[in-house]
Amino acid sequence: MYANQEMEQLDMDEMKKLQLERLKRTVSWAAEKSLFYQRKFDDEGISEPELNELSDITKLPFTTNKELMETPGSEFLTLPFSSISRVALWEHPQYAVHYYTQNDIAANVEMVSRALAAAGITRASVVGLLGDMADSGLMDTQYALEMLGATAIPLSTEYERAIMLLGATSTDVLVGSARRLLRFVIQSQADGKDIADYPVKKIICLTEGLQNPLRAHIERRTNTVVYNLYSSSVFGALGMLYQCESHVGQHVAEDHYYPEIVAFGSDEIITSTSVMGELVLTTLTSEGMPIIRGRTGQPVMMIDTPCPCGRKLMRLNTPTAAFGQ
Repeated sequence: MYANQEMEQLDMDEMKKLQLERLKRTVSWAAEKSLFYQRKFDDEGISEPELNELSDITKLPFTTNKELMETPGSEFLTLPFSSISRVALWEHPQYAVHYYTQNDIAANVEMVSRALAAAGITRASVVGLLGDMADSGLMDTQYALEMLGATAIPLSTEYERAIMLLGATSTDVLVGSARRLLRFVIQSQADGKDIADYPVKKIICLTEGLQNPLRAHIERRTNTVVYNLYSSSVFGALGMLYQCESHVGQHVAEDHYYPEIVAFGSDEIITSTSVMGELVLTTLTSEGMPIIRGRTGQPVMMIDTPCPCGRKLMRLNTPTAAFGQ
């Protein structure tokens, strides 16, 4: 199932054309409006480069993981506060404040809707959201579910409330962070209840990395199928990378993020498949807080075989993902 079949099956040449157009706009916008990138480009003696093809992105400096973690979000901000529609605090793997325009929120919701559809969420699905609804990612998930026509049930962070709603509804999907989901399962079993006895068949884990070491454990204890959804506090978004029902690697939302794989500890670009490197992402549609060549620290490698789901978006894998984790 697709939420945006046209984009998810876009021809590679057309995708590259779209990426280049959006990359030029993003770099120009950041160079003009972002205090962080104004300073960074000045410090490195870089004027706004001419980007004639996607490979010209190497003319731009990396934004290091340390910079992304330690620089206040306000220094990435490109707009006055009057243009911001949402301010949110992301907590994992570190605290980060993010600012969103209406278009940023719409883009995030659209990306999450793709991830949900790829996991088999339909109009018939009843989805419980486990967590604090001040969580920007969960807010986007609720909007995406409503856009898909599915039933969304905010379960909150309170165990008694969540288990009561779970028992009173035909919830067949749970969404939440891997840690929170595991705590919920353990607390339920301590209370004499077993999630495996409920109608829940799928769990969508919001994870800080592409690997989810708790996946197999959660699946065994709940008798469900777990999908990993990359939750990045650095980029303040869900749906950047997501699993489809084939469970082989994760698709990249390439129309919103330009991915690169870079050799660890260097600036060498890896273009070969099955060669491990660090994932580097550049936002292509972010208005409020664009990030250029952000080093994520995530180890990944490309998969070059077509995905059974029919999506043409780049797929990335990790060592544990290769063995079904």
